[in-house]
Amino acid sequence: METVHRVLKGHPGVLHVAIGQAGAVAIGAVFWFVMAKLLEPGAYGQINWLISIAMFVSTFCVLGWGKTVVTYYPKEGADELLGGAVTIVLVTSIAGGVAMGLFVEPLVGLLIVGLSLFSMTVSFELGKRRYKHYMWAWIGVKLISLPLAIAMYFWQGLLGVLLGYSIPHLLFGLLSLKYMRRSNPGIKEAKEKTGFALKAFGADVTTGSTSMLDKILIGPLFGMVTLGLYQLAYQIFMVLSVLPMVLFSYLLPEKSAGTKTKQVETLGILLSIALAAIVVVLSPIIIPRVFPSFSGSMGLIQVMSLGVVPFTIAATKMSELYAHERPGAVLVSYATALAAGIAGILVLGSYFGAIGLAISTLLLQTTLAASLILFRG
Repeated sequence: METVHRVLKGHPGVLHVAIGQAGAVAIGAVFWFVMAKLLEPGAYGQINWLISIAMFVSTFCVLGWGKTVVTYYPKEGADELLGGAVTIVLVTSIAGGVAMGLFVEPLVGLLIVGLSLFSMTVSFELGKRRYKHYMWAWIGVKLISLPLAIAMYFWQGLLGVLLGYSIPHLLFGLLSLKYMRRSNPGIKEAKEKTGFALKAFGADVTTGSTSMLDKILIGPLFGMVTLGLYQLAYQIFMVLSVLPMVLFSYLLPEKSAGTKTKQVETLGILLSIALAAIVVVLSPIIIPRVFPSFSGSMGLIQVMSLGVVPFTIAATKMSELYAHERPGAVLVSYATALAAGIAGILVLGSYFGAIGLAISTLLLQTTLAASLILFRG
């Protein structure tokens, strides 16, 4: 405990980042757990499939500008870059939202716009190193989403969930538009960072693919019931993943500013090992009692939970590569991991069923960590 206190005292911002992301994941997990109590596995898989599509397309709409802002703003402090970045994302998200609204579902299009702009809002707060603002943005959007989406489910069913999920992200996302300026929209400043943004975009797409493309593929290939079982296990993995996500969100701006962070990294890896062990032991006791309809997820949860250890290692290495302006290395690492993950879904899923899909997630995270370590040297 003394070591933890010393690390937090030397890096106070990490606590706000941790509370923000942990709170967001915890509230998000409660939402999905409530849905698991309300829905059968097939309907549970269906709503997750639609939200995954929106999140995946939103990654394309952001075009890497979130990480570009977080990387360059701590060094340069140019508000014009913020204006140029959000202007570009606003245009692309509207275009992407309209397209998906026409071909998939109108509310999916609305969610795409909300997720894209919200991504810019939290990126701006990180870039400015305003960690308290970042914390409240994440907690606020989830606190509103939870009751609103559940209430609207009882009104409009699954489509009500989409609407309730979209509105808070859109409201918080609109805060990013305050950096848009008529006199100097910042397009020139953004253009100077286009090379980095494109590489970050490639990394973001592959990153998003590793966390969303699996669900987009599993639904049509293995059925919504299997996706529902997989999603509950993946949601618990996401709860564990708050640790590496907190590390990355905190380490990137700190390393970009030249701060030493070795103690934080070591503590994070040790905590990930402890978390994985706890879930492996407790899941056979808790899942059958709390989610009897999802007892088939128990083995998947145990396998997936192990993936938090390589994911945490990957987060520390990735933050350093971004801080040294090497997004191309992250892109190649995620592309390699994605290929391993997709191969695992197609091969392991076909031969071993749902447990094979869980193994593919562990394979993906292990491949990612190994690749980033090689690039880090």
